[in-house]
Amino acid sequence: MFSKRTLVNLLRYFIFMAVVIGIISAALFTYIPAEEVKKTIIYAARDLTTPSTDIITIYPMSSNITTFSVSNKNQVYSSEYIWTYDKQTYSYKIEIPQELYEYYSNRNHDRYDYEQYAVSDYDREIIQKLAKSFADHGRRNKHSDEQIAANVIAFTHSIPYLTDIETTGFEEYPRYPVETLIDGGDCEDLAILAVAILYELNQECILVRLENHMGIGLKDSGNYTGISYLYNETVYYYAGVTEGETAVGVIPKSIDPTLKELYYVQPMPKVSGHLVQHVSGFDEKSYRYSLRGNIENEGSGIGKNVTIRIETKLNNRSGEPIPDTLIPIGNIPEDYNADIEVSFSVPRSSGIVDIWIEGDNFDSFEVTGFHFSFGK
Repeated sequence: MFSKRTLVNLLRYFIFMAVVIGIISAALFTYIPAEEVKKTIIYAARDLTTPSTDIITIYPMSSNITTFSVSNKNQVYSSEYIWTYDKQTYSYKIEIPQELYEYYSNRNHDRYDYEQYAVSDYDREIIQKLAKSFADHGRRNKHSDEQIAANVIAFTHSIPYLTDIETTGFEEYPRYPVETLIDGGDCEDLAILAVAILYELNQECILVRLENHMGIGLKDSGNYTGISYLYNETVYYYAGVTEGETAVGVIPKSIDPTLKELYYVQPMPKVSGHLVQHVSGFDEKSYRYSLRGNIENEGSGIGKNVTIRIETKLNNRSGEPIPDTLIPIGNIPEDYNADIEVSFSVPRSSGIVDIWIEGDNFDSFEVTGFHFSFGK
């Protein structure tokens, strides 16, 4: 039997501990009143704790994502190119919307995955039209793929060669194809433009970075000889894109042939995310979390079928397994940052939540995770 004084002291102790726990909980979790949770798009998804449906909020949905597009303004930059291939003279006149040029000139130019400049989404129409002119001419004259590629390389020789220092003041300033078509460029810019055209012609190619120079690699067709490189068990022959580099498989003596890196040309979305969780409410069965943050795509090409996967593991063996919840975000365009918010529940138990971002054309990655422990 406890004395009355002992019982009073125990009661005071429990009250004190409850206050301490409340203070600690407040420090660990931010409570978000329901009326403050932004709800612009609502659709149903499965609750983590019951077989019934639960409300998930996400903003913006992919259908509301706006990407760069050229308006109907008639302001364009025009350039005409004249070059010679196989003893014939060719010309091509191009018009590039000023908005498109300015979009690319205002993007960051400090990335060094050079191949991604060649396969950006928003200049595809310009490059496809240019590539089509080479394909149509080749078809009319019964040219082989090698001859069409040689004509593309001859075309790059007609573009003014200008160093980055001359035009920008930077030692290194890789350009997107539409910039090179208007401004000219150095070896890396001409190489990026060449592989952009060849990519649209369905000719497999690589960028070849040497010690102080950049060229391209043409896939072995059985008709090339000379300097070649092995990439992913495929042989590619060196081809120069600057004036004076006329033969496939030959590096002029004025160029250091030391190989630095090879870049395979294909779109490569780079999806990343930052998400944080907050307790936003609870009931007799579960605690509700609000998951807020953003998902962005800094690569080239659309991040396809981006999905958030919430994986909940209970620590107590008696708990029923909780199936993963998949929350579809949709496609995340190139050069886009999407703010998102989702809400989900965890049972009054203890366990671990791991949150992953997945998609069709990039590697899955864990974006965040946390432990929870709530008594029944």
